[in-house]
Amino acid sequence: MVIAIFRSRVAKEHVEEFERRYAEMSELVEAIPGYGTHERFTSVNGDDVLIVEFLTKEAFLAWDTHPEHKKAKMLGKEYIFESYDVKVGEVFERHTKPERKT
Repeated sequence: MVIAIFRSRVAKEHVEEFERRYAEMSELVEAIPGYGTHERFTSVNGDDVLIVEFLTKEAFLAWDTHPEHKKAKMLGKEYIFESYDVKVGEVFERHTKPERKT
């Protein structure tokens, strides 16, 4: 499993474009064979945080090199984001406790 953590701050004047592109990218990534899940939230310091799980490294690489994703990354670097930090790594250990059904 590969996990990507993307923290960012969107430039105020580009929030609408970011939201539109985020929706488009969400649809595209969900179609990648080997995609797991993604979750987006706002951290206590105001960062937009996106956590994406891929079931295989090949799935991550397919997404990383997807032409539309590459275009979105370029636009993000050029003007959409005020700042960002991306971390990608392979999961070597995982612990879960399933929800208890009542």
